[in-house]
Amino acid sequence: MEQRVNIKFCFKLGTTAKETHEMLLKVYGVDAVSKKCVFEWFKRFRDGEEDVKDEPRSGRPPTSTTPDNIERVRRMLADDRRLSLGKTAKELKISLDSVSNIIHEHLQKRKKKVCAFPTFRSSSNV
Repeated sequence: MEQRVNIKFCFKLGTTAKETHEMLLKVYGVDAVSKKCVFEWFKRFRDGEEDVKDEPRSGRPPTSTTPDNIERVRRMLADDRRLSLGKTAKELKISLDSVSNIIHEHLQKRKKKVCAFPTFRSSSNV
């Protein structure tokens, strides 16, 4: 977004797309947008486009990480915190990745490592 604003600024100043790309390379280095991208934005600005934001895209909406499924996973974990991802996914009929995402990203749960019996070193090996 920042680079697009800079491209628009250079366009309004009257610099060429090539000069603009060279300036972006000096400032952003390897993180600069491609020359092709600069030329595409210059074309948009010449055509009267003023907005530098992304256009809305059609994409597949999330179907598994819905508020309802998040709540169902939360309740299942509250009932049995040792419940496996596989059993949870099978019961809710959603993917393992979705269950893992809900547990780790939405519910902020992490697996805890617990050692029930500490190991002791015997003195006979010394």
